[in-house]
Amino acid sequence: MGGATGLDVGLLVLRLAAGGFLLPHALGKLFGWFGGPGLAGFAEELRGYHLPAPAPVPLLLAVVQVLSGLAVLIGWQARPAATVGALFLGMTAVLALPKGWFWMRGGIEYPLFWTLALSAIALAGPGALALHST
Repeated sequence: MGGATGLDVGLLVLRLAAGGFLLPHALGKLFGWFGGPGLAGFAEELRGYHLPAPAPVPLLLAVVQVLSGLAVLIGWQARPAATVGALFLGMTAVLALPKGWFWMRGGIEYPLFWTLALSAIALAGPGALALHST
């Protein structure tokens, strides 16, 4: 940490938060951990938004979310991983738009916040305190 700047530490905190919040949600979709829906429940959620959810779509989406969350968290290929995560959560925000702003009512507040946080990582990069700093 000797050569780390305040910006590097700030990006580390942002990466730990964004990846650390994205990863458990993804693991909940993939394995049902942390009270998540598991693949069957995730497929049902997708169908609830009138999206197709034939096998392997929920599996592929959950795996992509797990990998992007983990990559952001550790700072490996963080720019592309954060871009993928931002796209995923941006789509969640778009799907939640009919329910309004507040997340407590199913609105866009929470996914929009994480879309913006992940977009900041995609734009700024992971900082020097990452496995892959470019």
